[in-house]
Amino acid sequence: MSTLRYILDNWDSLAPQILTHVEIVAISVAVAAAVGLALGVVAARNQRLGTVVLAATSTLITIPSFALFGLLSIWVGLSNPPVIVGLVLYALLPITRNTRAGILAVDPAVVEAATGMGMSRWQSLLHVELPLAVPVILAGLRQATVMVVAIATVGATVGANDLGQPILAAIGRTSGTVDAVLAGIIPVALIGILADLTLAAIQRSLAHGRVVVAAT
Repeated sequence: MSTLRYILDNWDSLAPQILTHVEIVAISVAVAAAVGLALGVVAARNQRLGTVVLAATSTLITIPSFALFGLLSIWVGLSNPPVIVGLVLYALLPITRNTRAGILAVDPAVVEAATGMGMSRWQSLLHVELPLAVPVILAGLRQATVMVVAIATVGATVGANDLGQPILAAIGRTSGTVDAVLAGIIPVALIGILADLTLAAIQRSLAHGRVVVAAT
């Protein structure tokens, strides 16, 4: 109950932090989805280049977030921009990897049939391969989103007014520390769960639609 009271007493500051957190996550995931999708297609089409792309995105995710955000803040300034750029870089691996895996998992016979119908390579990609790979791509997007929601809290160290602020403010306090930390953790957890459930529902809906189409 003390944590709930703390949240209610500090709602005037927490509400903008929640909105900022959601905004940072939404922008980061949207940009990462576009870039990761493109990289995944490239990785699926060219095995050698795909190895380089996956190696690069795997390396990016190993960089400590505090160090990455701090480095980016030197180039793009403080507040939200370095956090968004950093989160985009972190989210690339699961989206790129799953896009590549989804495309490569498409039955070659289906691709051959599309080619036999007169489709070009890009038409086959847009109208056959990517639609069939969507459930796998969404799985990567879910993983990236939940990860980004959590890592975004570190953005408070470079001035982002997100849910990392109450956690950061609690460091060094002699009283009320646990409630302040939980005031940041609980909304972050709820945002992550809600985002994952939403994407999971979309993923199930698309999978069900594929089953219905196949049955008809």
